[in-house]
Amino acid sequence: MLISFNGVLTNADDKIFNSHSRIFKYGDGFFESIKLIQNKAQLFDLHYDRILRASLFFHLPLNPKWTKEYFIEHLEWLSLKNGLSHARCKMIFYRDSDGLYMPEKDKTGFIIELKESTSKYRINDKGLKLSDYPFILKGSNFLSFFKSMSSQQYVLAAIHARNNDFNAVLMYNETGRVAEAHHSNVFIIKDSEIITPPLSEYCLDGVMRHFLIDQFKLLGHQIKELPISEQDILEADEMFLCNATQGMMWVENYKDRYYQFQTIFAIHAQIFGV
Repeated sequence: MLISFNGVLTNADDKIFNSHSRIFKYGDGFFESIKLIQNKAQLFDLHYDRILRASLFFHLPLNPKWTKEYFIEHLEWLSLKNGLSHARCKMIFYRDSDGLYMPEKDKTGFIIELKESTSKYRINDKGLKLSDYPFILKGSNFLSFFKSMSSQQYVLAAIHARNNDFNAVLMYNETGRVAEAHHSNVFIIKDSEIITPPLSEYCLDGVMRHFLIDQFKLLGHQIKELPISEQDILEADEMFLCNATQGMMWVENYKDRYYQFQTIFAIHAQIFGV
């Protein structure tokens, strides 16, 4: 498999970092997960907008040539070089500098890697088995909006899900309300209203979340951004998760609660046509 290392085609097995690297020592950077269909990056306007905002927040300035058009062409080129029409892409932006906690400079590098994926945004045939991860709360700060390379909290939540035979787990903010799932944003449907936590609940500022909210409004669905408690989850009629590489994922059960799915499948067909 070939990766892009600062725009240079590189074998994925090549050594590109040493033990002094900040990405290894501090997880000093951020990333984007993007779906490619027919070699084309999906929802890239939204991804690039978040890249620009993350660049400012993390003090990782982008090279002037790294425009939206540059990355769109670069992703298509990399997918063609790897012979992948449909792929899951991870773009990592890292601080290329020496130093301890205080870096000596704010120079940015990037890595792009691809993994073969399915075409289109297909909804899961089997509903997700969902639980929660109450052991570490999401911080009430702007870091929660971005995909930081320092992702230990999500790793531990994913391990908890795996070890307890769940597909995903809910994560709570410091008020004890639902922020998101460990790999996705959360939506519930109650009495024909679609509800998702607002950004003020410190959920991930998800690309697919943005896209779906806009689509729901265009299609005339009732969509509200409101705080969600565990009780709201238990009283919901239907529930789904979403992220930029998998689209919508319907939840079959949370603890002892089992959900319907008819509205979710109908909405998915309206938006994605599959």
